[in-house]
Amino acid sequence: MGEGLRLSEILTTSSAVANYRGVHDVRAVDVLDALSMLRGQKTLDDLGRPLSPMVSRISGAGSGATEGVRELAQRWFAVLGQDSTAELSDEQLRELELELTELAEGEA
Repeated sequence: MGEGLRLSEILTTSSAVANYRGVHDVRAVDVLDALSMLRGQKTLDDLGRPLSPMVSRISGAGSGATEGVRELAQRWFAVLGQDSTAELSDEQLRELELELTELAEGEA
């Protein structure tokens, strides 16, 4: 995999994905797609058509997260010793992805 992924870059990319899609809150599916993008498995083109740049993004898209995503992010931040530079191991990434998949199914 090369350089490891950090929770902070996963969450930042997730916000960008939600913003691109024009959704108000970052959802588990946005985090899963962010993981795929960071791994080089998906591109922005794979996400579909973006929200028009004519729509305000400041108070609209990407301004929050669903409750489940917030709780998951806080829990994983604690697991990583509240170290924003900590890289997730391959095992931790698999565990995070499984939790996100379950959460995404519940949010659908």
